[in-house]
Amino acid sequence: MSFFANPRPGGRHGADPEIPSAPRTQATNLPKETSTTLLNITKLRPDSSLTVWGNEIIHVLQPFQLDALVDYDLPRPHIGDPNYNRWKFWTLVVANWLFNQVDASLQLKVKAHSNDLTFADEIFNTIRLLSLHSQSKFLAKELKRWEELKRDEFSTPADFIMAYQNQFNRLKTEGHEPSCDVALVRLLQELHGEVLKVPFIQEEIRDLERPVDYQLFVYYCKVLVAESRKPTVSPTENTSMGIYGEARGRSQSSGRDISYRGWRQSTKGRGPAWE
Repeated sequence: MSFFANPRPGGRHGADPEIPSAPRTQATNLPKETSTTLLNITKLRPDSSLTVWGNEIIHVLQPFQLDALVDYDLPRPHIGDPNYNRWKFWTLVVANWLFNQVDASLQLKVKAHSNDLTFADEIFNTIRLLSLHSQSKFLAKELKRWEELKRDEFSTPADFIMAYQNQFNRLKTEGHEPSCDVALVRLLQELHGEVLKVPFIQEEIRDLERPVDYQLFVYYCKVLVAESRKPTVSPTENTSMGIYGEARGRSQSSGRDISYRGWRQSTKGRGPAWE
């Protein structure tokens, strides 16, 4: 109970004793037994993401209040629990559905692992355990894909930036992303000499005196996409002023502040980065 909660009449000594709540189990808050169709998701394969698959499983089960059934750390109800039969009904329904959310090769592995798997939590946990090796290979492949993304593989800098950010986000979903500092520095290096604002963004990052977080990374990706879609400097202007001199001249003449600090001050971080 909160320290600031309103006291009951009569003060501390007049309060009724609180009834301790029953320990939570997989049977807590389950719906009544009924015919239900659980949506099928993309089947887990050896070359797909275990994390994404697991998130989709939870996403399907949560609206029905069935997600506790796959929580291996949450105790099952005892036979004497008044909701035991309800739990038994639903865990078998979810177990059968889970088994059909993996491809045939994984189904064979699950069957070979044990013939005694019955309940949803043990099937879900077994699928995860049997997929850990494949998940490690998947993560290594995804990280390598991000590391090997190069500007010259894309027709426009905007296409490259968005592909780079999308791949970073895939790694972030897996909890396996590089630091945002490293990701942004590498992105700016790939765009150096092509996107005019790159030197000024690099300078601003050095002056921030704090690590680049995910919000900053996303912000600068948006800025770079917007800036990359502007007309490039002409060869004559480039020869007479230098590409970075022209960039500084445009920035000063237009009075447009593309810095993260300026964006935060002007919009409180709520508006689109490039407006």
